[in-house]
Order: sequence, then structure tokens, then C-alpha cells
Amino acid sequence: MRFPDGIDAQPEVLRTSAAAVRGTLDRIAPLDEGAVVALVGIGASEHVARSAAPVWRRLGLRAFALSATELADAPGPVADVVVAMSESGRSAETVAALESTSGRRVAITNFADSPLAGLVDEVIALDSGPDSPVYTTGYTATLQAVGLLGEHWAGRGSDWSALPDQAARVIDDARPVIESVVQRFDEARIIDVVGSGASLTTAGEGALLLREAARAFTAAHETYNYLHGPMEPLDPSVGCVVVGAGRELRLAREVSALGCSTLLVSTDTGVDAGDRLTPIRLPEPASPLARSVLEILPLQLLGWSLASRRGLRADGFRYEQDDIKLGSR
Repeated sequence: MRFPDGIDAQPEVLRTSAAAVRGTLDRIAPLDEGAVVALVGIGASEHVARSAAPVWRRLGLRAFALSATELADAPGPVADVVVAMSESGRSAETVAALESTSGRRVAITNFADSPLAGLVDEVIALDSGPDSPVYTTGYTATLQAVGLLGEHWAGRGSDWSALPDQAARVIDDARPVIESVVQRFDEARIIDVVGSGASLTTAGEGALLLREAARAFTAAHETYNYLHGPMEPLDPSVGCVVVGAGRELRLAREVSALGCSTLLVSTDTGVDAGDRLTPIRLPEPASPLARSVLEILPLQLLGWSLASRRGLRADGFRYEQDDIKLGSR
């Protein structure tokens, strides 16, 4: 699937995948009382894990995130339950981590016949269909699945049914906004992507996809860490994408006042556009992880718009590595 097609496919994929995941959750056993859960992944899946863990903790679960390489290097068990995420199910680091651990293991993947699925006790199948080389459908479907799994284990469900329609609206509304600012971001020497809480996954994945799709120089930052020094190089040659509705609102105003072309992706409606500040307002969904699904959509559009301006197709990688995916599909 081509990158722009993957962007547009997400509303329907979210609808289809939610139905499949809910059907699978009926067969996922509850957690033992007090069980500690590790959320594990690499690349985009690790970004999901980093944001899902604090959301799960607010639901009352004892959850933390770590990279697949951290788990593989652990000298002994680190959790009672490991939830491993890999859209393809072939990420070599995640498979190696699962091979080195014991206890209950759960996989979230799009392929029930994948190497990862063969290692675990329970599989949550995304049924998200084909994905683009720069992840679109698989990434947002994984976010949704992790949100649904956490609520299933916590016994505290949210209504996710509006998310596909909200995603369609965000894509339609954000597209012309992105086209109006893409030249500024094309001219930026680096693009900082900043967010906190559940939006940390958007910062990480947003910076990653802009590198993959448009070969842009990017950096991902947690909002409060950004205030402690990483802002020092800012000048009008830097582009900033700020994601969130807390301290991010003030930050967006501050960096745009420094002359940085600034895109604010937020559910807050109280920030007006300025000379260097362009807000994209999102609907408020039922869950923080559902909000993360909506947040990444404008960044996907920015990635594709930048790639198109630079004559790039975003249909593969120049520097393929032969040791990060198991087998071939």
C-alpha cells in the first residue's frame, strides 16, 4: 500500500480492526491480582508502549514499558506478563526478547501465523490489512488495540465507536492546513516534535515518520524535558510540531514567538493562529490513546506533503537492514 493510500484507509481500518480486536478480547484471560505487565516493542511499537504504560497505570494496572532490546538483555524475569507489539510479527528484536523471557506472554500483531505469534500464549490479531512502508494503518490499529486491551483488563471500558468518523474528519480538515504550512517546514533545517503523556507516542512516531517519508532531520522530545535545555538552539530556521493541550499551549506560543514555524496539534480550542503559529484542532475522543490516534494523522499528512515536494515516493527505505525482520512475506 502506498503511503497516501494508507493515510486515507485508516478510518475504515480502525472500524474493522476494532471489531476484530473486541472479538479476540473475549478469549484473553484476566490479569492475576497485582500482576506486573511489561509493554514491549521496537521502533513504532516502542513508541506505543511508552505512551500506553502510563495510560494503563491510570486505569489501575501495574504496567511499564521497555524496549525489546532491554527485555532481551534482562538477566531474569522483569514482569508477570509481557505484552509484545509488532505489526508484522517479524521484528527480530521483539522475537528474541520473547524467546528470552518466561511467564505469560501476549502478542498484538497483524499476522497470526508470524514468528512472534508462535511464541506467545495469547494473540490479539489486528486484522488491519496491508500497511504502507511508512507505517499508517498498522500503527493506529495497534494504538487502538492496546487501548482496548488495557480497558479490558481494567474492567473500565470507553466508547471507541466514534473514532473512525473522528479520524476521517481530522484527515479532511487537516489536509488544507498542512498544505498551507508545508513550504515553511520544507525550508526548516530541523523539525522538533514535542509532546507529553499519551502524546509522547505522537512525538516519537511523528519524528520517525518525517524522517522515513521525507528524509527530514527531526528530533522527538518530551515536553517538560524540552524546557530544560533542548530549546536552546531554536531560531527561525527550526520547525516545531507541538502536540497536546497542557503546557504545550504555552510552549507553542513561545516557540512561534522565537520565529519558529509552529504547528500545534491539540484538542484545545483557545489558541488562535498567528504569523508563525498554525493550530490544528482535534475532536476530543473517549480515551487518551484514541486521542493519540487522531494526533498522528496531521503528521502523516505533513510527511506525505513534504515527501511530495521533495520528489520522494515514500515507498521504501534506502538503507534496508537484513537483520531486523525475520523471513520475508
